[in-house]
Amino acid sequence: MDSTKVAVIATVYNESSDITAFLDALKNQTFTPKEVIIVDGGSTDGTFDLLKNYAAGWKLLRIFQLPGNRSMGRNFAMAHTACPLIAVTDAGCLPHPDWLFRIIKPFADKNVQIVSGYYEGLAKNIFQSCLIPYVFVMPDQAGKTEFFPSTRSMALRRSVFLASGGFDPRLFHNEDYAYAVKLKWLGYKFTFAKDAVVSWLPRKNLKSAAWMFMRFAIGDVQARIFRPRVKKLALRTLAFIFLIFLALQMPALLPLVYLLLLLYFILAIVKNYRYVHDLRAVFWLPVLQVTADASVLFGSLVGLFSIVV
Repeated sequence: MDSTKVAVIATVYNESSDITAFLDALKNQTFTPKEVIIVDGGSTDGTFDLLKNYAAGWKLLRIFQLPGNRSMGRNFAMAHTACPLIAVTDAGCLPHPDWLFRIIKPFADKNVQIVSGYYEGLAKNIFQSCLIPYVFVMPDQAGKTEFFPSTRSMALRRSVFLASGGFDPRLFHNEDYAYAVKLKWLGYKFTFAKDAVVSWLPRKNLKSAAWMFMRFAIGDVQARIFRPRVKKLALRTLAFIFLIFLALQMPALLPLVYLLLLLYFILAIVKNYRYVHDLRAVFWLPVLQVTADASVLFGSLVGLFSIVV
C-alpha cells in the first residue's frame, strides 16, 4: 500500500490529559501515512497548545482549530486532504501499533469502499471493566451481523466521503452511528477488519457514563434513528410502571413486582459477568444496567422534545 495515498484524521476537544499518548500512538504506527490531520474543536484546557508543540517536532502532523462539533471537525479535516484513503480515529483512544496498516490493508481490493475497524476497552478498575460491555460490541458478538463503522476505528475512500456528503453538521451526539446508517442507506457495504484495533479509555465514573448513554440516545433520535431495543425498553418500562400502579391497588401483586425486579438485576449479571469475571461485578453490573436504561429513556425523551419544538 502506497503511504502517500493515506491520511489519518481525528477531532479533539479538551483532551490535555490524554492527547500526548494519543499522538504518540499515531506517530509510532508501523505504517506511516502521508499526513495526520487533527482538528481541535475549541479546547479551553491547553490541548491546542500541546498540539502545536507536538507538531513542531512531527512534520506529518497538521493541526487546525475550528470551534464546533465533531461532525464539523471531521468534515473540515476530510476537506483538507487530497489523499484517496482516509483513516479515522478519536481522541480518547489509543490505536494499536499496527492499526493503520490493518485498517488500510483491505483497500487492496478495489471493491472495498469502507472498512470498520474494531475497538477494545482499556479498563483500569472494576467500574470501567463493567462499563465496557454496555458500550461495545463484545468480541463474541462482533461479526455475527454486519459491523457498522465507528469513528474510533474506521477508514473510507475519499470518493465515498464526497459522494455521501459527509457527517451531518447538525448532529453532535452519536453522529458517527448516524453517518454509518446514512452510508448503509446509500447502498455501501462495510468490510470488517477485526484486527484493526484501537483501545478506548472508558468513562471514569457513573455520572460521566450516564451522560454518555444519554448523549447517544439524544443523538439517535435527533438523527431519526429509533433502535428496536430502545422501543422494547420503553414498552417494558411502561408495562412495569403500570404493574406498580396495579400493585398499589392490589397488594397481592407486590411479590410479582419484587420478583421482576430481582430477575432484572440477575439478568444484568448473567448476560455480562462473563466479560468481567470479578465478584465485584455483581454490584456494578445491575447499577450500570439501571443507569444505562434510565439514561437512554431520558435521552430519547430529550431527543424527541428537541425535534418537535
